[in-house]
Amino acid sequence: MDTIKVLVVDDHALFRRGITSVLANQEGLEVISEASDGLEAIEKTKKIIPDVVLMDLNMPRCSGLEAIQALQAEMPQVNILVLTISDKEADLFAAIKFGAKGYILKNTEPDELIHAIFHIAQGGVIVSSLMATKLLTEFKDVTTGVKKEFSTPKADANLSAREIEVLQLLAQGATNKIIAESLFISENTVKTHLRNIMEKLHLVNRSQAAAYAVNQGIVQYNEQ
Repeated sequence: MDTIKVLVVDDHALFRRGITSVLANQEGLEVISEASDGLEAIEKTKKIIPDVVLMDLNMPRCSGLEAIQALQAEMPQVNILVLTISDKEADLFAAIKFGAKGYILKNTEPDELIHAIFHIAQGGVIVSSLMATKLLTEFKDVTTGVKKEFSTPKADANLSAREIEVLQLLAQGATNKIIAESLFISENTVKTHLRNIMEKLHLVNRSQAAAYAVNQGIVQYNEQ
């Protein structure tokens, strides 16, 4: 696999240096640049096209959420992994809605951070266990109004047997490549199934699809 190019975005220089140091000696990863706010992140992403953007949320001039929304509108192929101190449900939901592929907290262990970067670079999605629990709890609570923000999925969406198999694997964190190998189909076929699933369920990204799968009992969520 080619080296994964990483852009680190955080308004605290010391934290950026720390992340860079953690990733410096990791084979297969390279921090190619840093940014101190959302505007700089957008500019640098357009120029260097990193594989993964590690994005903080609370920053001056342009927040991480604003940057995620702008980048996904123009460069949806870029994988954005939120790395933040915020454990607020609203931030998690907004980041996922805007297209982030992962959401982890700054108290994450270095090994977990490295795993998360590799995982989303390969097409997976990842949410820290604390935030995943909040996501699933709120997703199931029809009285909170959160489901409206997710473009309420339809339980009777008439998914095919193959689409359900794809959804089960996706919810378990499998990448497109792993799904393809498990079902003996091509990655392009996997992408077609995923596109059909999103359209039928009225969802916009893999994180929402994974939450839907758990909510409907299609796959069991294991916090570990």
